Amino acid sequence: MIVANLIPAPLGRGTGRFWRWWTGELLAVLPAKLRDRVFPAGQRLVIDISDGKAHFLRSKGGALKRVGSIFLENPDLSDTPGPSQVEAVQRIIDRAGLSGAGGLVRLPREKVLRRLVDLPSAAAENLREVLGFEMDRQTPFKADEVYFDFRVRDQDSQRKRIKVDLVVVPRDVVDRVMRLADAWGVDLDLVDMGGKTTQEDQLFDLLPHSAREARGRLRRRLNIAAGVACAAMLLAAVYLPLEAKRIKLAALEAELEGARVAAAKVDEMRQQVTDLTTRSRFVVELKGKQLTATEVLNEVTRLLPNNTWVLKFSVRNNLLSVSGYSAKPSALIGLLEESSMFASVRFSSPVTMDQKVGMERFNLTAAVEGRAG
Repeated sequence: MIVANLIPAPLGRGTGRFWRWWTGELLAVLPAKLRDRVFPAGQRLVIDISDGKAHFLRSKGGALKRVGSIFLENPDLSDTPGPSQVEAVQRIIDRAGLSGAGGLVRLPREKVLRRLVDLPSAAAENLREVLGFEMDRQTPFKADEVYFDFRVRDQDSQRKRIKVDLVVVPRDVVDRVMRLADAWGVDLDLVDMGGKTTQEDQLFDLLPHSAREARGRLRRRLNIAAGVACAAMLLAAVYLPLEAKRIKLAALEAELEGARVAAAKVDEMRQQVTDLTTRSRFVVELKGKQLTATEVLNEVTRLLPNNTWVLKFSVRNNLLSVSGYSAKPSALIGLLEESSMFASVRFSSPVTMDQKVGMERFNLTAAVEGRAG
């Protein structure tokens, strides 16, 4: 399903046409018994439009079996179907195993005009052109307003007359059906009329004449494509062994080049390891020279007298900050400067008396220079 969603609809429909033609050609060259055993009888998707619905049927071996139905969003087929309707149709087609099968649409009987026309036998040579000229006389339409098809039903040699079964449908009806089938992803082969009483009733093709010619052109193009493909396979049979040797030689050369590149990378990595070892040693030595916060705290604790309480202690970027209460804060600077670990000891703010605790509040800073001697 994922792959199918990635293929554009026009390409998918063209591929379906090619597949049906190609398999048909293959079937034709197989023995009858093998053909019947390996491949089932051909089948077609029949879409019967009536009463605001589209009924989907599978035609196989002359029998019809309904495989699903949907309500049409617009019974007059005037609008493009929405995504939900397209998905519903695709589900029906996929479940019925009719993906890629040719499509036959049967129009509502009331949309089609069927009439038996009596003409001279001489008209049989150019019957389509004659019926075009006779259209406005035999029907309420002009020839350029309709698509039509016909079958000769009877010939009276004595009277030199023929009776022609003429089927006519307004062009806009067929054009809407073609747009609908295209939106559904159905490869439309025929447009016929509904309301037939038997399966044997002859099919009419109400597709535009240009669409029929396009089918013929497609078949010719596919024949040409198949011939080109055969010629290409013959050339490939000669060319491929030589190409295989060339590829093998190129692979050996690529291996040698890969080995040279790998050796160069090994040398480069060896140099990188040496550089990283040197840098790591430098970092370790540098960290070994720096004091930890625990060492600084231990030294401060050793120097401060018992009448001093520390509330805040921090060491950042070799700068010591100490805040707290002391009975005699003026002596603290001298005490800290007695250690070789500290220098530039000073109060960072004025000393104040806290009446609640009966001691003076202090904030002092000092530069941390090295370990105590």
